[in-house]
Amino acid sequence: MKRRFLTQPHAVNKYVPIDIPESLKGYADELRLLNGVPFPYLFSDLADISEESIRFFNLDVNWTDALLDGAFSIGRVCAQDHVSDQYMLKAARKGRNYQDTPRLKRMHSNHKDSLLQSMQKAGTLENATEDYTLVSGFVLRSQLVSRMKGLRVYGYDKNGAPKDDMDDGTPLTILRMDTIGDNLLLCLFHGQVYEIRIAEPKTGLRFGASSVDLCTKGTETRLSRRIDLRSALDSSELGQRVESFCIDEYTADNGKVSAKRLADAMEARLKSCGKLGTDKLTPSRFAFEMIAAAHRVSFCAAKEVEDGR
Repeated sequence: MKRRFLTQPHAVNKYVPIDIPESLKGYADELRLLNGVPFPYLFSDLADISEESIRFFNLDVNWTDALLDGAFSIGRVCAQDHVSDQYMLKAARKGRNYQDTPRLKRMHSNHKDSLLQSMQKAGTLENATEDYTLVSGFVLRSQLVSRMKGLRVYGYDKNGAPKDDMDDGTPLTILRMDTIGDNLLLCLFHGQVYEIRIAEPKTGLRFGASSVDLCTKGTETRLSRRIDLRSALDSSELGQRVESFCIDEYTADNGKVSAKRLADAMEARLKSCGKLGTDKLTPSRFAFEMIAAAHRVSFCAAKEVEDGR
């Protein structure tokens, strides 16, 4: 029941709003973050989002208010019902704690504790409330969404954007991040997002090519794989980039590497550059050369989105 009916002696009957249960607040939160909204209501045509593209947007609070108004319209019989519902929905979103939002409720306890600790360290946890009056985000359509699990996404407004590659900036709070279709990622932030950074997960070591590009030779088009050859000298030069080294000759079409041939070629090249420092390329040094760092890329919103249009 959304309200209770009271009868007072010698008075007219009145509808009095009751305390809003948490389950009802949670349902309203889900709708405000577009959970359960059919895909065609969000995008009239998937072709509007071209492949390998990203689209920034602002969430229209009037649209989400109308969505909730429709969802809670069941059972209304008079104008007073509508007034009571408006009061209830306004109260339901007022001062919601970030820890009560749908994303935090579904998050694994380990990830949740880590996130809350980072927010507390940044001094943003105490004031982490959400009223859904300013929500922005992006939609990413890319093969990266399905191929790379555990992507890390960071959103920033203009004041909190990183100043350089070594600066972490002040990230906006993520309200929702879900895969809503094939190769389609939806992310919503608290506040006006200006810049986002998408990074590969940093858990564990990766070995392989640091860059993969399409290369055309004559009429044949194939993948071209390259690694960053690093100095193996036992000095301060250890790890410094020497050059980009193509490994296509030692790699099959399916990506399988002939380790022995590749190691011999890398050894010869490092020796010719004077960057090996030993007689042989040992297994540990070979692994060192094949380490691929986690990649990160940044995108900035267009001026129309920054202005809220």
